[in-house]
Amino acid sequence: MRMSAAMFSSFRCKTRSSKVMLRRGRKRRRRIEDALVAPEIPLDLLIEILTKLPAKSLMRFKCVSKLWSSLIRSRFFSNCYLTVKTPRRPPRLYMSLVDHLLCNSLMVCHYPCESVLLSSSSSAESLEQNLTIAGMGGRNMVVLRGLILYVVCRTASIYNPTTRQSVTLPAVKSNILAQKSHWNSLLYFFGYDPVLDQYKVVFTVALFSKRLKRITSEHWVFVLEPGGSWKRIEFDQPHLPTRLGLCVNGVIYYLASTWKRRDIVVSFDVRSEEFSMIQGPLKLSAFSESVGFIEYGGKPAVFDYTIMKQTGLVDLWVLEDAGKWSRKSLVLQSCQMHLVDNDIQFNVEGTTQNGEVILAPETIISPYYILYYDLQKND
Repeated sequence: MRMSAAMFSSFRCKTRSSKVMLRRGRKRRRRIEDALVAPEIPLDLLIEILTKLPAKSLMRFKCVSKLWSSLIRSRFFSNCYLTVKTPRRPPRLYMSLVDHLLCNSLMVCHYPCESVLLSSSSSAESLEQNLTIAGMGGRNMVVLRGLILYVVCRTASIYNPTTRQSVTLPAVKSNILAQKSHWNSLLYFFGYDPVLDQYKVVFTVALFSKRLKRITSEHWVFVLEPGGSWKRIEFDQPHLPTRLGLCVNGVIYYLASTWKRRDIVVSFDVRSEEFSMIQGPLKLSAFSESVGFIEYGGKPAVFDYTIMKQTGLVDLWVLEDAGKWSRKSLVLQSCQMHLVDNDIQFNVEGTTQNGEVILAPETIISPYYILYYDLQKND
């Protein structure tokens, strides 16, 4: 059978038309498939979205993929998350309720008691339970960049409230702990180096006579990383720490006393691991119960509320550059004097992100309330 030229031409046109329609159909299906499949989110946009979410949501989103899990658990993301401020993540207040007597054991606690860690946001009206641990330290809790350092007798642990994971540090094999002495002090300090992005724990143990005529002290440093171990740091000026420290711009500060001077501020550079001493405000003893050591305006400061209950007067000493102190006197308003009841012993527990000093009763009372002293507004 022969095909005429006209029939061949018509057949070729139909074939070409069918191919064109087929290609158009494939493109149409491809566009539909592309519309049904969500495009991949750029990494920088993904990080920006995740940093604005609550911590509980992040813990659930680790199950989305291996990429999301490794990203959320990375140190880079943690640093980004801590620097982003959002109304969905208001600052939290942590409170540890402890019924625990001092333990004389150097290594093992023979009198552990149940303690509860409670937390609440600044806008919440109730507290929620975070953790229950036997003998979890109350006064010796230090909060730094979302991590909590707490001490069970002589052993330090790091707790992450976001992941609800706790890591116990190995015991310090101190040489002077083996010496018999009725008077001793053991304190842990928590620091962060923003340059090397490292967390470090400093352990100071001091043996001293009754009137501080003889003081022997040792200092140890632990880098918070896998395989970390304690390393002894030499410092030829024995001293007795009297307060929990605070970390400001990569430097740990704490109040201390020596035999000759009772008003010393000791600084420890987290990166270089070097100690130094600074003369504290004159006529101010580091042993005073009505003195708090806080951060004010990005600088260490001494909050002296010795006569606040009687006169409403508060002295704020700020450590300026070159080791000099500036003084600022504040007077509590007369209409608020009833808040500082003479029968209640308040302790300074730190400051809020807005620079308010937190004053909490030393013992559990009813009603139990916490005072926020706004230093800027003197209110």
